[in-house]
Amino acid sequence: MKLLYLILVVTICLLAWRINNPGDLRLNRRYLARYLKDAQGNGPVKVSTRKLVVDRPSGAPEERSFYNIEAEFVDTSRRSIMAQVVYPLEELHREREKKNLPGAQETDMMQGLTNMQGSSDVGARLKEDPFKDLAVEEKVTAAKVAMVKAEVDQLRLLSTRCELFPRLIAHDEQRLITITDSVGKQRLDDVWQELDAVAKQSLLEQLVQDLAVFHSRSEDLIALVPSGPGYSEKSVREALRTSLDTGLELEPIRTEDVLAAAGPLYATAQLEQGLRLVNGSPRGFYVNGKRAKRLDWAGLRRDLPAFDVIELVCDPALGLSAEQEEHYFRVYLDKLQQLTEPDTTIPTVHDLRCLAIYYQIVLVGHLAHFKRIAKAASSKSPLDVKHWPTNSLQQVADKLLVHLQADGELKELSDQLVPVLQPLIK
Repeated sequence: MKLLYLILVVTICLLAWRINNPGDLRLNRRYLARYLKDAQGNGPVKVSTRKLVVDRPSGAPEERSFYNIEAEFVDTSRRSIMAQVVYPLEELHREREKKNLPGAQETDMMQGLTNMQGSSDVGARLKEDPFKDLAVEEKVTAAKVAMVKAEVDQLRLLSTRCELFPRLIAHDEQRLITITDSVGKQRLDDVWQELDAVAKQSLLEQLVQDLAVFHSRSEDLIALVPSGPGYSEKSVREALRTSLDTGLELEPIRTEDVLAAAGPLYATAQLEQGLRLVNGSPRGFYVNGKRAKRLDWAGLRRDLPAFDVIELVCDPALGLSAEQEEHYFRVYLDKLQQLTEPDTTIPTVHDLRCLAIYYQIVLVGHLAHFKRIAKAASSKSPLDVKHWPTNSLQQVADKLLVHLQADGELKELSDQLVPVLQPLIK
């Protein structure tokens, strides 16, 4: 009996330690000593690990985890780093788990019986390669290793050209562990709620300038990354139509009138393409001191770079007014102008305003649709996005009106949308 109690106590202690020290067990003091040393060349005597919150779609497999690690050395010095750990088979395991669910199993069994009954060679169907799953895992792992290696090569270049990305310290290709300088412990959208107006402005101005540096100094990397879904006139038109039809529930003839007046928005598809982040929202950045850093350097793609600024500045979590949004557009463009050759064509304030209007029309549609569904009553925030205020629909609609009415070239579109948006503000 005493032995059972002892085992129980040890189990509880281990669980408590695991809860208080979340992380990959490979990120231990001995392993990190390979890369972290003090002035005398000694490894850390103590490390503490904190898992960073990552903005990922609901239900998506956790293929990547990020950890902030604090290392203490015998000479009392300290050092903070970040570790990215990639789990190459996570998505594959998730797919297999879905197939093994009771409902899926029954369907697979019935399908198998049907196939077997319709075949004269049952033995051939039952005979399967016992190493098939292992071969699939090896293939998936090899592809992930190559993908991560390419991402690390990109980070090595990016971190030397702009402050947006952390500096690479080491990459363990065998374990798929990448160690970089720390990006901080708190996400931008969390920190934002605690700052005063002066600190907010300083932090965001620095970040949009860092985005301008990133966009202007990554030309030679464009060929190394895949094309994104593509910001095009067709994609803009389709997104607007969905927002107007499904979100705002306009009559078909009214939708067509709005789309016919949206010519300035379609024109933004002609802007020069470049490198773009996979997620430019405040949930994709962490704050380290007085600077916001990019958490994830993967997923870069060829698309419209300026949309990074729109996703960041126009996100409801920041609670900016239309006038404040335009201020940050100008800060970004001023920095971009400083970094480019005089004969280089860069976006204008009108271009960014059109991108913001497109983004906000689509967002208003999503918010209006969400408000009508049953889930909205139990949700803590619109679209279940952290720090989005409950009146996000009204705020975004109000800013949209201001942007529309601030530009004479958008008068036709403004005339079409004002009657639609005004009821949302009341």
